[in-house]
Amino acid sequence: MGTTWRVRNGNRKVLGGSGRVVPTTEDLKESRSRASSRASPSLGTSTPQQHSNTFSQNPATSGPNPHESADGAKCIASEIVVWTEATDVDAMSVDSPRSPSPALELEPEVGPEQELVAESEIKSEAESEHVASPSPPPSPEPPAMLDPLPSPPPASPQIIAPTIPPPLAVALSSSGSSLSVTSEHSDLSSVPESQSSKATTPVDVDSCKEAAAPVPQVISQPQPSSAPRRRYDVRPKVSLPTDLPLAEYAVQCIAAAEASRLNPYYLHEEEYVMLRDHISHTQVTTYLNIRNGILRLWVRNPQIAVTREEAVGCAKDTRWFDVASVCFDWLVRRGFINFGCVEIRSARKQSIKESPSARKRKTIVVLGAGMSGLGCARQLEGLFLQYSKKFRDRGEDPPMVVVLEGRNRLGGRVYSKAFKTRPKNIPEAFKDKRFTAEMGGMIITGFDRGNPLNILLRGQLGLPYRPLRPDTTLYDSAGKPVDPVRDQLVESLYNDCLDRVSEYKFKQPPSKLIEGNRDLIDEGKDSAAETHKTIRQTEEAAAAQPHAPPVSEQNIAPQVNLVPISTDRATGRIHTEPGTPGALRAARKAKLMGWSLKQGVSEDADLDFEPATKQPDATLGSVTDSVMAQYKDLVDLTAQDYRLMNWHVANLEYSNATNYHQLSLQGWDIDAGNEWEGSHTMVVGGYQSVPRGLMHLPTPLDVRQKSPVSKITYSTDGSSRMAMVECEDGFRVEADYVVNTIPLGVLKHGSIQFDPPLPSWKQNAIDRLGFGVLNKVILVYKEPFWDMSRDIFGVLRMPTNRNSLDQKDYASQRGRFFQWFNVTETSGLPVLLALMAGDAGFDTEQTCNDDLVAEATTILRGVYGETKVPDPVETVVTRWASDKFARGSYSSAGPNMKADDYDTMARPIGNLFFAGEHTSGTHPATVHGAYLSGLRAASEVLDVMLGPIEVPTPLIIPKETSQSLKRKVAESKDPVRAQAEAYEIELWDYIVAQIGLRPLAPSRPATNAYVFYSKAHHEDARRKCEEGRRPGKGKASANEVRVMSAKMWRDATEETKAPFMKLAEEQKQVHAGAMAAWKEEGAAWDRKATELKVKYEAEHPPPPPAGSASLEEEGRRSKKRVESYAESEVSDIEME
Repeated sequence: MGTTWRVRNGNRKVLGGSGRVVPTTEDLKESRSRASSRASPSLGTSTPQQHSNTFSQNPATSGPNPHESADGAKCIASEIVVWTEATDVDAMSVDSPRSPSPALELEPEVGPEQELVAESEIKSEAESEHVASPSPPPSPEPPAMLDPLPSPPPASPQIIAPTIPPPLAVALSSSGSSLSVTSEHSDLSSVPESQSSKATTPVDVDSCKEAAAPVPQVISQPQPSSAPRRRYDVRPKVSLPTDLPLAEYAVQCIAAAEASRLNPYYLHEEEYVMLRDHISHTQVTTYLNIRNGILRLWVRNPQIAVTREEAVGCAKDTRWFDVASVCFDWLVRRGFINFGCVEIRSARKQSIKESPSARKRKTIVVLGAGMSGLGCARQLEGLFLQYSKKFRDRGEDPPMVVVLEGRNRLGGRVYSKAFKTRPKNIPEAFKDKRFTAEMGGMIITGFDRGNPLNILLRGQLGLPYRPLRPDTTLYDSAGKPVDPVRDQLVESLYNDCLDRVSEYKFKQPPSKLIEGNRDLIDEGKDSAAETHKTIRQTEEAAAAQPHAPPVSEQNIAPQVNLVPISTDRATGRIHTEPGTPGALRAARKAKLMGWSLKQGVSEDADLDFEPATKQPDATLGSVTDSVMAQYKDLVDLTAQDYRLMNWHVANLEYSNATNYHQLSLQGWDIDAGNEWEGSHTMVVGGYQSVPRGLMHLPTPLDVRQKSPVSKITYSTDGSSRMAMVECEDGFRVEADYVVNTIPLGVLKHGSIQFDPPLPSWKQNAIDRLGFGVLNKVILVYKEPFWDMSRDIFGVLRMPTNRNSLDQKDYASQRGRFFQWFNVTETSGLPVLLALMAGDAGFDTEQTCNDDLVAEATTILRGVYGETKVPDPVETVVTRWASDKFARGSYSSAGPNMKADDYDTMARPIGNLFFAGEHTSGTHPATVHGAYLSGLRAASEVLDVMLGPIEVPTPLIIPKETSQSLKRKVAESKDPVRAQAEAYEIELWDYIVAQIGLRPLAPSRPATNAYVFYSKAHHEDARRKCEEGRRPGKGKASANEVRVMSAKMWRDATEETKAPFMKLAEEQKQVHAGAMAAWKEEGAAWDRKATELKVKYEAEHPPPPPAGSASLEEEGRRSKKRVESYAESEVSDIEME
């Protein structure tokens, strides 16, 4: 008989289970003292090496997980204090500062940024949170999910942003430990799961007409309701830094929003749906300033959770406290703040009188311990802690989360396999670290502009990493380097082929775009305008006018077409920019790229691949092959050109894990426009340290390994019927909700039984999406014989017919060992890693290791010489398609996919939810996409359990009521503090009356010669864009004109550039003179102001200073600020 977990009145019965070791108070104090003695403040930009510490194992400070292998338990940083209290954002008292867990603690840095109300005692929210209002009753169960495809829930835009600074690093691997043992029946492990936090785009509630489709399970948007109004023991602006100019504060807020995947100037579509009945267009600006300010608190120190009080303190007026509170709830629930390995603990102990056993307790089971599963479980635990009071008000304890993993390790398709080989001399950077091969996910595609791994890896875990040097050398099949000029010429032609094919891609649906006042947001100022019409009322009034567009067509974002411009050689991803696909005739475009047209070919000559697109089995590969074939009639292409072209095709197949003849013509680039920015990087010592960090920090998750799932029984009718998960070993667990992060390849394989069977709309999406294979051959050597100054090099592969100009002859060979990575500095050993992409990835599954290693050695000897390349001392080959827990590498756009298939995969069915890279249309096939999908699934589960976010009505208190509240606040204000503030205002007014305001710095003029040139030749660039333009392509876009202007500048003679460079130099000199004069004027003003201050204080003595107690109560966040975890320009570690 198997083991079954049952939840009855909050008690979990586990047969054969063991309890978790909880550290004692003495253990915690001892660990705090050890950790704080090592901690140091992080001021300015620092590298991961500076913040990376390895801790010795101490079982007293980190309790073992009963279901984790002993081998895996050794690999996590040991001296990490485990807090056992539960945190509740609804019941958080604010009478004392808080610090991060000792392992992540920084030295205190006193600052005024988080000053909270200094009172002798602040009531807990248990007493003062609601004004004589009972708790709202539990929301009704959502409607049943029927078989017809439901309308999509709202999705979050992927607006991205610059990174900020790193904290104290935590090493996640310890010496002599093996992060994981050999997983399955083969040497492989899974590829990175990728999912995107995609809260889908909300449809306009007035114009949605899908009456036949059932309503989505997840209630993601609140409806107008009279929610109880809170009381806040906070003053306005307490979370705004007093020592920072308002404009600089605004810059930090804007950067924080961009770093959180949100546009600082626009409402997210979920915010629009949530607020359209409560605020006006003019009030959007103030809301965005509050939201961006809350994000700033989080981004500047993601080791500590933002509290509701801190969020409310971002409002500059008490009228906006409820708005800030609602915004805080939305940011927390949607995973924009307080996510990852963040400390969340309660300042209020549970009463001894409370009997935990007397309460009910729900169970959520997460299937899979990859990035999506661990990310979801960690987020759920954090959400349940933060909203524990809501559960207690319902007579429940916060739910428990159980993770089931089929393998004997964590990470899923993020797998860092330990080498058997050890170096003679261990590099300093690898002391107490593992020497690993990245079997699956390995490259972080930039930290900037919103990648959540920036917060997770650099802001919380502090893992060391290495930027990949992008320079790539391509070697021809004979071993000689390819002429870089010819390489660039062929790559431009290849990108133009993709440009023309991209005309047939799916068009993104229009989205709402509600904008704040950009100028005011840039200055950090709120809007003073007051209107009584809400956004909904304004839109409906406009729609009622004759010939006016309906509400659904108002405030729509402009449609932007993205065209390919280059290929990322490290990842195979296509870089895009706004433009018009296939705008120019092919002959003219080829000439502009630098190609010479064949004799007799006119510049008006064009391609006709329309017939290829009309074929019933048309794919990206079939149409692109047609375009390439027709280009042969316009320009002279050689066999080497075809080898180069197919190297780029193999790179595209690498990013999709399949032959490009298996990719949808419409959906192959569905994630275009969602790329991060910054250098591509790799984690030193293994990418698997990230999922292990999610598992262990701040407290261990409840993970049961070696539990492959065989059957999932779930409810589709919205009833309270429990779900049941059954494992192959007979173990069973009942759950109120199940989150399924099982890879798409396993779902396609059908080895897991669903009861009832998945509805047709879900199963059809599973069948339509692609799931391919990328494999690797990893070779370890005693010494490097390759160019250590390069991290990437490529090898062109010979077709079956040596001099062929036919694409069909290249398919089987182009992806075999086509790209090589020098991973010595992240593995700790001399290691080369070769990719097997496209058809070669599938061939690897049936080829023995000896044959693969022999082929790889032959290729390397052809490049570096017969005598220079020895046999490897250790080899590792992945075979992901043979892995029963993956059945492949990652998802792709199958030939018959529909535009919303990724959204369909993400859609829940009753109490069964879905996450994984295959549920993310914005970031499929990526590790960060997998993690974001886990955050999304956690948000959906919480919405079903607690209902929508409660929005008080009215949300913004009328001004007259606000004045009365201000009088009450003034009456209760600390008289000493009030007197000091009044004195400062009088002093400032006196100084300004005598000498005026301090001089403003002169604005910086344009000092780039190209800027002057582009303005002078704007019309010339536009005319050039119009020349050779294909019929029906309209006028050239602004971006096309910009690109043409840049090309004209590059091609211009020095004589043409001279006057513009002279003008730029003159502007620099003028600005330098103005700055010098401003500095002198400012210094003079400062001297006079100091003299006047001394004089005024002599005539009007200042009031006595406030007591020191208020300083102790200033916000914990300002003391524990993380100043920088931005990426360093140089390598983060030095190798010996």
